[in-house]
Amino acid sequence: MHRLRACSRRLWISPVPCLLAGLVAAVATVAPAHAFTVAGATDTVVVASGGTFTIDFVVSSPDLPFNAFDLSVHFDPARLTNSPMAPLELQRGALMVNACTLNEPFHIFAPAPDSVVGTLVILCDGVSVTGPGTIYRLRFNAAATNAYTQLTLGAGTKFYNGGPRVGGVTKRIVVVKIGSPVLDAGERLHVSSTPELAPVSPNPARAGRSLSLAFSLPRAERSEVVVIDPQGRRVAGSPWARREAGLQRVEVALPALAPGRYTVALRTGSGVTRTQPWVVLR
Repeated sequence: MHRLRACSRRLWISPVPCLLAGLVAAVATVAPAHAFTVAGATDTVVVASGGTFTIDFVVSSPDLPFNAFDLSVHFDPARLTNSPMAPLELQRGALMVNACTLNEPFHIFAPAPDSVVGTLVILCDGVSVTGPGTIYRLRFNAAATNAYTQLTLGAGTKFYNGGPRVGGVTKRIVVVKIGSPVLDAGERLHVSSTPELAPVSPNPARAGRSLSLAFSLPRAERSEVVVIDPQGRRVAGSPWARREAGLQRVEVALPALAPGRYTVALRTGSGVTRTQPWVVLR
């Protein structure tokens, strides 16, 4: 963690998350091409059917400073239920709590059936932080099912530094594997208003040194394609990069893979995930 002295001497004292946005409406937004990335500490969480897990949300790169944020996390209530920690102070991330001596960050937690919003503000005059580090923690209960689902950082996720909003923040989704899900092959790739991932072909197949994959994007955005093993771990993938709209083809280098059922996942900067099954033969 790096401590920075902000130019502004204003303290954040807003009593509710929505006032954060209201206070900065009249000031300029700090808007670089890329400020930093906020994501889960792990891209994929594996949890037993009916089990409980905790996810740390982190800022992964040391770049522009901030001293306040609203973290808006969305999920499928049929598969995940938020379980607030007791006391709620346990949800505060170390990066914010340890920003300065005797710091007691202003904290609001607003849960809903399909989303939660956590707001933290550093209450030390002129102090801001940069990553890497944990900014917030959440606990969830998984449904008694076998399924893939995800945690998505919504449009309400915003960062501020002494007033101005920090722009250029990249948000990444977290894939949650509940139990031992079996995926359908899905439909053929077609023109769509949402990202689409083509079925893996051939499938099943013996793993070679690379895997050719096709997907489409309705608009230019950052994306990646990853290969997830039966234990829910990422074993291969393409770089996280900005790609143009339209049909995309990538060649993913593969390590030596054991036989089994794998998952290929397309992830986009807008928070969309598309998956296809892939069976590796002996």
